[in-house]
Formats: sequence, C-alpha cells, structure tokens
Amino acid sequence: MKNVLPFLDRMVSTVFGIGYSPWAPGTMGSLAALAFWLILPTETASREVLGISVVSVLGILSSGRFSARLGIVDPGIIVVDEFVGQFISLLWTKHDIIHGLTAFLFFRILDIFKLGPIRWAEQLPGGVGIMADDMLAGLLAGVLTSVIYRIVPV
Repeated sequence: MKNVLPFLDRMVSTVFGIGYSPWAPGTMGSLAALAFWLILPTETASREVLGISVVSVLGILSSGRFSARLGIVDPGIIVVDEFVGQFISLLWTKHDIIHGLTAFLFFRILDIFKLGPIRWAEQLPGGVGIMADDMLAGLLAGVLTSVIYRIVPV
C-alpha cells in the first residue's frame, strides 16, 4: 500500500507515461489532450470545467510530490500541466480539428516562450508552480483562439 501513492503520482504527473516520450514530452502531453478532446463528445462547459478542475487538483498534488521525490523543481517528464493547459485552451472553441489545432498552436507558443505573467506563475512553489504557468498559458491561448475566429470566422 505504501508504494501506491508514488505510483499514482507518477501516472498522473506523466499522464500515464506520455511524459517519458523521447521527443518533446510537453508537446506530446498537449497532443494527447487535443486527441482526447477530439474523441470526446461535445460536453457542456460546466462538465468540461469540472473535469479540468479535478485533473488540475490531482495534477497540483501529484506533480508536487513527484517532483519532490525526483529532487527536480519541474522535470520535463511531468506533462499533466500541458495536458490541463491544453484542455483549458479548448474550452471556448468550436469542437473541430481547425479550432483545436489553432488552440494547440497558441498554447504551445505561449508555453514555450512564457511571456509576462506566465513566467511569473512558473515561479510559484511546488505543484502550484508546475501547473499554474500552463493553466495561464491555456487561458490566454483560449482567448486568442476565440478572438481570432471572431475576426476571421471559420
């Protein structure tokens, strides 16, 4: 029983091993969220927010413990933050591949370059810092996606 929590922390933090991808694990975590979103039936916003909230809390707790166990502040194998951030970016989008890919691109750009408050959020301690920058990047990517498709409707 003592080994169950570390195992669960690793599974949540790495999104069931996706974080061990040898090529761009953060991008793989985002792609996993996009693929999952695409196969999910269209949900009400309240259900999506509930799902994101539950995974966010699990991500904060698990990634904080897992990174502490590894002795690394924000190891690359933790991708639950990208998974959640990507889902946040998809909250306000039309449920189709074009809107999904646009949100994906905005999210990846914001996550990689970490402009302004995104960089600040990354400095928060433990699991909160691991998750907060990507959650904020997801929020901004969702806003950008919504704005661009209001200007240029597709």
